[in-house]
Amino acid sequence: MKYAIINIFIIVAASVGSIFFTGALSVLLMLAGLMMVIVTYSTLDDDSFEGVAVREDEHEETGSAVKSNIKRFSAVTAVKLVAAGAFAVVSGGFPGFAVFAVFDEWKWFVNGIAATVLFVISSIFGMSGKLDSRDTAILIIESLILMAIVMILSLVKSYMNILDRRKEADKVRVLNSNVNEMHEKRLNRELVMQNYLADKNARLLERENISRNIHNSVGHSITAAIMTLDAADMLYDVKPDEARKRMNDANERIRGSLESIRRAVRTLDDAEGTVPISDLKAATVGIVDDFKMDTERRVDILDDLVPETQVPKEHVEFLTGALEEFLTNGVKHGNATEFIVMLSGDSAHIKLEVKDNGRSDFGETNRESRIEKGFGVKKIISYAERCGGKAFFDNSEYGFRSAVELPILQ
Repeated sequence: MKYAIINIFIIVAASVGSIFFTGALSVLLMLAGLMMVIVTYSTLDDDSFEGVAVREDEHEETGSAVKSNIKRFSAVTAVKLVAAGAFAVVSGGFPGFAVFAVFDEWKWFVNGIAATVLFVISSIFGMSGKLDSRDTAILIIESLILMAIVMILSLVKSYMNILDRRKEADKVRVLNSNVNEMHEKRLNRELVMQNYLADKNARLLERENISRNIHNSVGHSITAAIMTLDAADMLYDVKPDEARKRMNDANERIRGSLESIRRAVRTLDDAEGTVPISDLKAATVGIVDDFKMDTERRVDILDDLVPETQVPKEHVEFLTGALEEFLTNGVKHGNATEFIVMLSGDSAHIKLEVKDNGRSDFGETNRESRIEKGFGVKKIISYAERCGGKAFFDNSEYGFRSAVELPILQ
């Protein structure tokens, strides 16, 4: 709208300057009014045209609208050119040709050249081609003045246009800066939240590891010690020497529980390393021997392990705890008297499986509720799934089967 006002001012100035030269003032004023309407419309049309963003992925409707704008833009420019030419010729003098400065579609020097060329042609035809040296000199001076006026006016408008674009660019930069700052703040908040959640998850995992290790090692050792003390109490009056031996065994199991706590803490502090598969086998044999001594149950061990395999320390701690859980549950919930412990695996997986001859009401109908109530079993399932493995339980007429399989990441 600002450029429309400037163009109207140019038309008014050209009209006033041409009053002394024209012999058709009414026609001049009519053409001036027409020019005002045209430049106002063309300026508004240019604004809407410049606001159209053309992208390759626009719909065909948008492309058609842009083409329509281009045609209307060219038509308005042509009408403006005809009206400006008529106004300049009717004005009768060089001030009227300054109206060519209203062409925002052209470069500043094009405006000056067009106005000057048309002025020279019009003047020559007006003098019927008869120019003496004085007329030629006047024509040259008027042409230079006209070209200077048109170019200066066009330059002023171009400079204003540049300033407007710079202001608009500054606004866009400020807006983009604010948007980027907001985006950065949002990303920082998300990063802080992610770090908080990661730290919280790490603490939860560490807490789960501690609770599982203490439950698996200390819990079962204390359970075995209690069973041994109960047996000693029953034998105290009948076989005091045997009762004393059972009490000493219970004492050793309590001491072993303390060592298990220390071992669990050491494992958590250094859970990134690996140990040979033979260490797992040795730990399994030790757990089975203690279990046989405490419960007087029969336990057979079978293994199909690759000797060179390296197992993460955390897996060893978990599997030994799971073995204690499976053996204790077999006695506690199934009253089992015979067990088969099987270790198998290769360079990619390791599997612990325990079968017993116990009787249990565990089945498909109550699987979820029974697992939900079992603290140790839930921890086993949670660890296996978190590591990308699986834990499964099966009850049949031949007894109960518990198994856990873990991947070995080399």
